[in-house]
Amino acid sequence: MVSMKKIILNQKSYLLYDEIVKFKNDFEKIKKSSYEFILFPPIHYLALFKDSNYKVGTQNFYTYKTGSFTGEINLESLKDMGINYTLVGHYERRKFMDETYECAKEKLYKSLSSKCNTILCVGEDKKTIRPFSHVKKEINYYLRSIESSTYKYLSIAYIPSWSVGSADKDVNKVIEMITNIKKYMLSKYKIDVEVYYGGNIENSNIKELYDISDGLVLDKDSINIKLLKELLKEL
Repeated sequence: MVSMKKIILNQKSYLLYDEIVKFKNDFEKIKKSSYEFILFPPIHYLALFKDSNYKVGTQNFYTYKTGSFTGEINLESLKDMGINYTLVGHYERRKFMDETYECAKEKLYKSLSSKCNTILCVGEDKKTIRPFSHVKKEINYYLRSIESSTYKYLSIAYIPSWSVGSADKDVNKVIEMITNIKKYMLSKYKIDVEVYYGGNIENSNIKELYDISDGLVLDKDSINIKLLKELLKEL
């Protein structure tokens, strides 16, 4: 069975309560297409989406089980709400939250061992002539000592942080990276992994990027229904 391509909406921490309620009402009116949505709303609004008929994930979670951890949100409680997608290793967690690679690895292990569909974010922070070398090191670090039986829950989002808002629109570079990641994962880890792209996505290049990937990760455009619809019209 061929998996549908994904449109992943990472809404970060942009929306207030009234805004997310309005978004939810408008979003549910969008007609289904040949792709499937995975929505990552701000984490404190996840309960609003408990009974949604589309896939919903969490942007973050705590790696320990239920217990006396004031202010933390554990994965067990999220799974109990029907949340079964996680986002791990996003560069903003390192940049703004001082999250280390070690911490992201712990979250990866927790998510995969909990049988959650896990989107692992990789990508170089600075433009380099050997981007795949950096990404390969990230992948190998993350997957070292991870039980291979859990790889079936893994997918990868290639998000080079330097490209966000960049004028660089060379789609061939993205094609090469996605191809290299998929080939490497198949040869070293024996897994045909889905690879998504998140970076400089605009109306002018979304169709081409969508065609050469297993899906796209949208961020700020994912909070505005009008802008989102305009992007999706290009697919």
